[in-house]
Amino acid sequence: MAPAPHISDVTRPHESGNDIFFAAVRTTRMPMIVTDPNQPDNPIVFCNDAFTFMTGYTEAEIVGSNCRFLQGPETDRHAVDQLRAAIAKREEIALELLNYRKNGSTFWNALFVSPVFDDAGNVVYFFGSQLDISRRREAEEALHEAQKMEAVGKLTGGIAHDFNNLLQVILGYVDILENKVADADRSAKRAVEAIASAANRGATLTQQLLSFARKQELRNRLLNFNSLIGDFRPVIDRTAGEGIEVRRKLSDDLWNSRLDPVQAEMALLNLIANARDALGGKGTITIETRNVVLPDAAFGQLKLDPGEYAMVTVSDDGPGVDPAIADKIFDPFFTTKELGRGTGLGLSMVYGFMRQSGGAALLLDRPGGGATFALLFPRASGAGRAEQKPTAAHPRPDDGKRERVLMVEDQHEVGELGKEMLEDLGYTVTLTHSAREALDQLAIDSDYRLLFTDILMPGGMNGVGLAQAVRRDYPRIQVLLTTGYADEAIDEGSKSFELIRKPYRRTELNERIRAVLDRPGART
Repeated sequence: MAPAPHISDVTRPHESGNDIFFAAVRTTRMPMIVTDPNQPDNPIVFCNDAFTFMTGYTEAEIVGSNCRFLQGPETDRHAVDQLRAAIAKREEIALELLNYRKNGSTFWNALFVSPVFDDAGNVVYFFGSQLDISRRREAEEALHEAQKMEAVGKLTGGIAHDFNNLLQVILGYVDILENKVADADRSAKRAVEAIASAANRGATLTQQLLSFARKQELRNRLLNFNSLIGDFRPVIDRTAGEGIEVRRKLSDDLWNSRLDPVQAEMALLNLIANARDALGGKGTITIETRNVVLPDAAFGQLKLDPGEYAMVTVSDDGPGVDPAIADKIFDPFFTTKELGRGTGLGLSMVYGFMRQSGGAALLLDRPGGGATFALLFPRASGAGRAEQKPTAAHPRPDDGKRERVLMVEDQHEVGELGKEMLEDLGYTVTLTHSAREALDQLAIDSDYRLLFTDILMPGGMNGVGLAQAVRRDYPRIQVLLTTGYADEAIDEGSKSFELIRKPYRRTELNERIRAVLDRPGART
C-alpha cells in the first residue's frame, strides 16, 4: 500500500480549485482539524485559525498532538470512550464533549468526526469539525434547573396549602380548649401546650415550603438592607452564638430595594444559622453589602435581567461547600446535617424568597476556603424608610358584640372552626362555602360589618374577586382576607385588602378584625 500523503501534499495548491478550497477551510469560522491515523497516536496534522482561536493554543502547539490534550478532569470519560471506539472502527461520530482551553477554562464542544478514505477504501485521515456550544448548554441546564424547581415548587406549594388548613383546625381548637381547661388541671394544660407547640413548628415548616415554592404573599416595602441589618443586630448576634464573631462591612451608598422586610429578615437569619452550623460554634461570619451592575462576568450564571442590584453576602471561614453538592445546596430537604439536626428547608426558603422578589440567591466561590452566600435584590428608586411595627389592637370586653360577620370558607372543617372562634369572640356569624353563595346571601341580607373570606376557593370567583365585588356593591362592609397560600396572579389584587395568614390564632384573629373595624375611616 502506498504511504499516506502528508498534509503538505494535500494542501499544496496544485490546482486553483484546491487553493480556493483550503483557503476557505483555513479562514472559515467553524473550527476544523485533520488527524492522521497512519501515524503513531493519530496526531493532528492540520488545524484552521478558528480552532486555534477557540482553544487558545498556537498552531505549533496543536499540530503533532493527539486531541486528548483538550480533555480535563470534568470531561465525560464515557463520551471519550465512544469517540475512541468510533475511530477504532473507522466510523463517523457526532457527540458533545467538555473540553479545556489553554487558560484552563472549559467549553462545550459539539464534535463531528468522519474518516476520509482514498480510492482504495483505506482511511487516510480523520476530519473533525467543532463548534463551541457553551451558551446553548448553559441555557439548557438553566431551563432544566428552572423546570425542576418549578415542579418541586408546585408539589411543595400544594402540600403546604393543604397542611396549613389542617394546622388551622388543630391550632384553632387548641385555643378553644385552652379557655375551657381549668388552670388546676396541669396535666391537661401541658397536653394542650404540647399540641400547640408541635402545630406551631408545623406552621413554620409550611411557611418555609411556601417560601421555596414562591407561593407566599409578599408585602413589599421600600427599604435599605443596611437599615435592616442595623435594626436586626441583636437577633443576628444571638443567632450566631457567643463563640462566633460577626463582622459587618456595609456600603455607605447601598441602593434601596423593594422587599418584604419580614421575609428578608428570615432569609438573612437562615444564612447566619447556616454559617454558624458550618463553623461548629467558633469562627467568623462576615456580612457585607455593596452595589452590583449586571451583566457582570462574575454573575453570568444567574440569568438575571441586566440592571442594578443591591447585594448582601454572608461569608464564613469554615470548611466550605463540597463542589460535588454545590448544585444541590438550594434544593428542598437537601441537608448535610445529621439526622434530626435540620429539615433542609432553610436555604431553599432563601432561594424561593429571592426568586419571588425578582432577585437571586447563589453560592459564590471563595478563595482560601469557607463559603459565601449572596443575595441580589433589584434596585428600587426612592428613599428607604424604617419600618413601623403595627401596634396590636387590644381586645375589649365587648369585642364582637352586636357585630355581624359573613364568613366564606370552602373547607368544611376550617369553616366550622372559624365560625366557632368568631362566635366565641362575640360575633354573629353566617358561614358560606363559595363566593357565589356569599353574594346570594348578601342579595338577601347585606347588614354585615365584615366579610371574612378565604382567597383560594373553587368556582369562577376567588376571595379577591369577591372582596372587590363587595367593596363595589356594599361599600359599608369591611373586608379581611385569609389564606395559607398565594399566587402572583392574585397578589396584586389582595394587597388592597387586609390579610391574615393561616394558621391564625384566636387572639391574632380578634386583633386583626378589630384593626379593620376600628380603624379611622371605617364605615359604620
